[in-house]
Amino acid sequence: MTLSTQALSSSASPLATYLDTLPRVPVPGRELWRDARGQVQGQYFNCSLTSAFEPLVTLAAREVVAHEGSIRTYAEDGVGLAAWKLFAMAADDASLVSLDRLSRLVHAINYFAADGSHQLVLNVHNRLLAAVADDHGAAFRRALESLGLPIDRFVIQVPASANDDLPLLLHVVGNYRRNGFKVSLQASDPAEAGALMAHALPDWLKLDMRRTWTDRQLAGLRASADTAGVTLIGRRVQDDVAVARLQDAGIALGQGVAVAGEPVSARHLHASDHPSNPAQREPA
Repeated sequence: MTLSTQALSSSASPLATYLDTLPRVPVPGRELWRDARGQVQGQYFNCSLTSAFEPLVTLAAREVVAHEGSIRTYAEDGVGLAAWKLFAMAADDASLVSLDRLSRLVHAINYFAADGSHQLVLNVHNRLLAAVADDHGAAFRRALESLGLPIDRFVIQVPASANDDLPLLLHVVGNYRRNGFKVSLQASDPAEAGALMAHALPDWLKLDMRRTWTDRQLAGLRASADTAGVTLIGRRVQDDVAVARLQDAGIALGQGVAVAGEPVSARHLHASDHPSNPAQREPA
């Protein structure tokens, strides 16, 4: 399936108009292009980067409620770089900011061009938080608005490293919220999760299920989250035991190979809406 969907069919759509201006092969001086399947790719040094989307699902019915964008890279020899290596190539703050925004823009365009119908979670790099002095999210909001994309469908996921600097974290969360974005934070232990709910009140709080959580801790966090209006999500859910423990605690949402399989490309996006057998779905 190509990306010739409803989002592209309306001549009045700013997204459709923009997509029509993109070259069909990489062009020097242009950050974005569209491949033969219609997916948008970004250019950074000698790598092309495009999108994969990981479903976030209800644990009971495995119904998709959101997708999280991640980078896939390719090079002329067919071997791309891992995302962390790609960002390591950005030696200065200006390059880092440019690459981070480019990645999120590629995900946003690919998702909505493929008629993605849920919330879209987008990560920001930990170096971006210090590289941007103020008003995090303002430039990205303007880019999305120029394409006619709905800001209220985006969730900005702040890196877990920001948890170590509470004043910076609160500043960043406040900036993104003022620019109309929902915010997702990540916790690796009960004390951290409790502090994030108490001080930052994120829209979403993800619990890393590779770490040790007691049943009592999970149930206590769920009760606190209900009171605070925070949605809890099990992250990196890797087996049925983790699924059962989350459900027993009353936590309804999760992501990971045990519940939704591997990330998928934009052209397989709608197949991910029905992840009845995650292990058999075609990855990105």
